[in-house]
Amino acid sequence: MFSSLARRGLVAAAFTQPLARSQALSTTSTAYAKLERSQAPKTQTTYKKPFTPRKQYLFTTYDEQFAGSKTVLIVQHHNLSGSELTEQRRELKMAAAGARLMVVRPKMVRAVLRDTRYGNLGEAFVGPTAIVCWDQEVELEAVKKAMEVVGRQKKMVLVGAKHEDMILNAQMLAGLVNLPPIETLRAQVVGVVQAPAQQLAGVLKRIPQRLVGVLKQKAEAGSD
Repeated sequence: MFSSLARRGLVAAAFTQPLARSQALSTTSTAYAKLERSQAPKTQTTYKKPFTPRKQYLFTTYDEQFAGSKTVLIVQHHNLSGSELTEQRRELKMAAAGARLMVVRPKMVRAVLRDTRYGNLGEAFVGPTAIVCWDQEVELEAVKKAMEVVGRQKKMVLVGAKHEDMILNAQMLAGLVNLPPIETLRAQVVGVVQAPAQQLAGVLKRIPQRLVGVLKQKAEAGSD
């Protein structure tokens, strides 16, 4: 049997180890990708108290995700159970090229996005919210697969996204992922550009034929 003093030591260690990890991350904050800001981010609460190590850790984590991920999907969730959340994470990882589902604190995300080019995206972070992101650059097909996985879960709603430098709502994102492949688009552009030239070549080809016909008609009229 553990003594009460030993039990207290174990409980204290359980709380101080995550805290130590948060402090370690905050001291190496210059090593991660950061969003560009018009002014330095706030590191105090509305009551002028410095962020706790936990809040510093969350700020760093969200900042890194938005700065380092080409695409970030914003999802609202309603009464998801622990097992449903685990299943969504597993399905996204398997179906959408390693996509990760991260439940976030809306207020902290809004603080991260403030004074950045994605500032208006903060309005989407209201109520229970999560983000879907990737640790590596992926094609739009993976984004489309992630949208399909989210769409199958009735307790989750896609409300918007960040893609490169763009802020998109759900409809705009659907239009983006359903665009034809870049090779198809290039072929269509080339076809549009070449069409007038081909039409001009056809007209020029017909001109000599018409000229010969006119000259022939004049010659026949002169012989009469």
